[in-house]
Amino acid sequence: MKAAVYYGKEGIRVEEKAKPEIGSKNVLIRNLRGGICGTDINIVKAGTDQMGISYGAEFGHELFGEVVELGAEVPDDIKVGMRVGVNPITAQKGGPAKSLECGAFSQYVIIEDAALNYNLFEFDPSVPPEAAVLMEPMSVGFHGAFRTNPQPGEKIVVLGAGPIGLSAAAGLIGEGIPDVCVVDIDDWRLNKAKELGALTLNTKNKGLAEGLVEHFGSVSRYGMELPDIDVYVDAAGAPALFKEVMKNVRTNTRISVIAVYKDEVPVNLAQVMSNEIRIQGSMGYTTEEILKVVDHLSKKKTNIAEIVTDVYKLDEVQAAFDKAIDAKETLKVVVDVT
Repeated sequence: MKAAVYYGKEGIRVEEKAKPEIGSKNVLIRNLRGGICGTDINIVKAGTDQMGISYGAEFGHELFGEVVELGAEVPDDIKVGMRVGVNPITAQKGGPAKSLECGAFSQYVIIEDAALNYNLFEFDPSVPPEAAVLMEPMSVGFHGAFRTNPQPGEKIVVLGAGPIGLSAAAGLIGEGIPDVCVVDIDDWRLNKAKELGALTLNTKNKGLAEGLVEHFGSVSRYGMELPDIDVYVDAAGAPALFKEVMKNVRTNTRISVIAVYKDEVPVNLAQVMSNEIRIQGSMGYTTEEILKVVDHLSKKKTNIAEIVTDVYKLDEVQAAFDKAIDAKETLKVVVDVT
């Protein structure tokens, strides 16, 4: 088989590897598509082996493929030919520590201790690979959005129109919570948010508070008019934007942080106390959330699949990463591993 292998500053090479041999509880997946995640991008840009991908390792953790071989003890509900998304956190015995080396850019991948709705999630053959490969990243966004227990009728702001932010917005809209505004500084990406059915705000053109008041109205607090927002979902990781949010939160606001912040961000705890603000982190996803995302993608509850803007062949994987790193007029870059 062919597989993309990470060599830090030396780049990514496509190498010939022996096709893996499975154990009795494992399945072999013929990989169809692998998605490039922001985590992959940051590691490749840094050229390090200290962030979850080792030098000389096969890597990638957003993958969709077809079951081609079964171990003798694999449960009967898993069949050869089944098309599946993979939970990289449970795909290997190494767990989360090995999840970034799941092999999304390898033609064949072993899934250890294989089980449906644990590490394998079935898709109908009618779902295009470019949609199904979004299962893992969309689950990240879905989890971040629903950590706040949003309800229909609530007003929700998603910070950041990248793949995770748009996945959060799509998840909310698809679950019947339509009052969603996506905030970014890139009109091209915000147009993708509009296609999902979200309101948008470009904070290069209008201040955060002013724009949100226009969309959702305001409430009075100590003589100040503040945007009437129930929930903020932070998928931007921009300290200046988070600071602006904290200046304008009303009482009982909930904030979910999906974004990976590189620097510390000061928070006024007196403000958190007096306004009873709830700030919580979001990492990963649950099985129940993955199943909801599979249903979303299968039933096309939104056109989230449109965030796949570029598809490269496996032999072009370095060019695929170059495109993803450049990030101009692109959202989700996917590798066709066949």
